[in-house]
Order: sequence, then structure tokens, then C-alpha cells
Amino acid sequence: MLLLYTKDNCEYCAKVKNVFHERSVVYEERNIKNPEFLKEVQSHNARTMPFLVDTSANVAMGESDAIIDYASEHAF
Repeated sequence: MLLLYTKDNCEYCAKVKNVFHERSVVYEERNIKNPEFLKEVQSHNARTMPFLVDTSANVAMGESDAIIDYASEHAF
């Protein structure tokens, strides 16, 4: 399962969400304005948004282009 941590008014978050939508990537968005989601993403030492966690492969990463490349490579 792909978890995409985002924040409001984030152009990089919007970029990833738009690409995921265009490519029909199934994911769960978790906006960090929710304190529970903020705590979760902090446990991964995330410093910037967006931040992706692939729970099935135990992979976590930031940087919008890297997230898009990862999703493209693994054909989600």
C-alpha cells in the first residue's frame, strides 16, 4: 500500500498527486495537518513533503521526482 504524506499549499505534493491521478496510481493521502499523520511521518525522519511510504516493500522516500520515478518503475 502506498501512503503519500502531503501538506496544504504544497506545489510538489500537487505535482505528485496529479501524476498519480494521470497514471491511476492507487494510494492513500495523509495530510500532515492531522496530528496523527504528522507523528507517523516524523517517525520516518521526513523533513519535507511529499513523503511516500510503500508499506508492502518497506520503502520510504521524499522528493517529488523520486516518488514519481518509484511509482513508475513499480507500475502501481
